[in-house]
Amino acid sequence: MSLNDKNLTPCDQMLPSIILYIDHEIFEDDQLSVIETHFSECPGCLQVMQQETKTLNQVRALLCNALNEQAPEDLTNKINLTIEDIYNQMLKSNQPQTITEFTYTQTTYTEFTPDGATQIEITSEIRRQFPLE
Repeated sequence: MSLNDKNLTPCDQMLPSIILYIDHEIFEDDQLSVIETHFSECPGCLQVMQQETKTLNQVRALLCNALNEQAPEDLTNKINLTIEDIYNQMLKSNQPQTITEFTYTQTTYTEFTPDGATQIEITSEIRRQFPLE
């Protein structure tokens, strides 16, 4: 911290905001300005932020590579059979229906907290797109 500037936010108050800053999750202009001013005048915190950015990018790359797997063939077959069964049931119904697309999406969100904990959230969604009429 700069010894000449008594208005500079103390480093211990700045460090918890570094990950939020890196992830562009600070939306208030005045808070963003305080953080950027601190980085411009405090080489130590700037170095911590740059190292955290590098580390976070490396972890993200590792996770993307590790989580980029093909679904097991039996799971893919089960999903396709289920979609085909739904389609056949719809054809048998008396109501006219048109299917344009079924989409299955699985999203993994990983968060690393400042205390070293890791939180992983996995969400799945199956969506049916209706035709435009």
